[in-house]
Amino acid sequence: MDYRRLGRSGLRVSAIALGTMTMGGARRDAEAFPLLDRAADGGVNLFDMSEMADGLQANVRREYGVSEALIGRWLKTRVRDSVLIATKVCGPNDAIVLGGTNPVPHIRGGNTTLDRHHIVQAVEGSLERLGTDYIDLYQLHWPDRIVPVGEQLEAIERLVVAGKVRYLGVSNETAAGLANLLAAAERSSLPRVVAIQNQYNLLDRTVERGLRDLCVDQGVGLLAFSPLAMGVLSGKYAGGNVPSGSRLDRFPRYRPRWGKGTHLKIADSFVALCRRAGLNPAEVALAWVRTRSGVASVLSSVTSLAQLESLLRSAALALPYDLLTPLDELGEAPAFA
Repeated sequence: MDYRRLGRSGLRVSAIALGTMTMGGARRDAEAFPLLDRAADGGVNLFDMSEMADGLQANVRREYGVSEALIGRWLKTRVRDSVLIATKVCGPNDAIVLGGTNPVPHIRGGNTTLDRHHIVQAVEGSLERLGTDYIDLYQLHWPDRIVPVGEQLEAIERLVVAGKVRYLGVSNETAAGLANLLAAAERSSLPRVVAIQNQYNLLDRTVERGLRDLCVDQGVGLLAFSPLAMGVLSGKYAGGNVPSGSRLDRFPRYRPRWGKGTHLKIADSFVALCRRAGLNPAEVALAWVRTRSGVASVLSSVTSLAQLESLLRSAALALPYDLLTPLDELGEAPAFA
């Protein structure tokens, strides 16, 4: 396993990280603990979650912090300093992204603004569920364009000084938003963002439209999530088939984005290219993201030991040189704006 410095922080993170959003609801302790143990034994040291994660219970959203609570129980079986915990505070845009009407009325009464009060409340809740004194990387899940960034950073500073948070990260942020946060931190000597967690895969290369260059220039580590485009790049949806129990089957709201014809056609061509090269498509997709400039770690969730083993194998996969150009040509051509 390769380990990389996360931005300008003191954290060295594994090039492959495990997302735990599938654990705690659909994945109970007896199923999840062996996966977590195998990941850690395989060299993974970064485990990512969020306060809102409920184990991907498709029809039940009355609970939150379920995945954090499971990780908290697992942490009791490990040496705490051997594990890097990354979690997130719900941001105000969750309601829009996750489906129109507010899908998180159960999280602090549906008020997920990123002011001092709610950030502190969220951290205290996460610490209690995780059963730990500190969070290694605390991330703002979605941007808050109303609360001044200075107030958001001041809230994080208090938590850093109190020893409850080590470093600040953001998620689903734009290049302009990240630049604003970095400038505010510089002006007022407040905590600096060390990592940004955004979607990055062969079918969605939006981060290449200025954000990745900003990260490289400013020393912000890119944590790439959804490297398999919700499983589309694994080949499981070949020909437009949607297997029962798959992510797109359980969460049809994502079909307009990932289940559309163009993406499926590209994915089918990608799978065919990998198989002609004698390679596993999922592992190639993961390795492609891992080797992109600016990427500190690739985040992926799993639901089985077979998927986890494939994830671990991808960490050591060196892509054949003659495959790189065809892969780039298959993916979404980067635009500059």
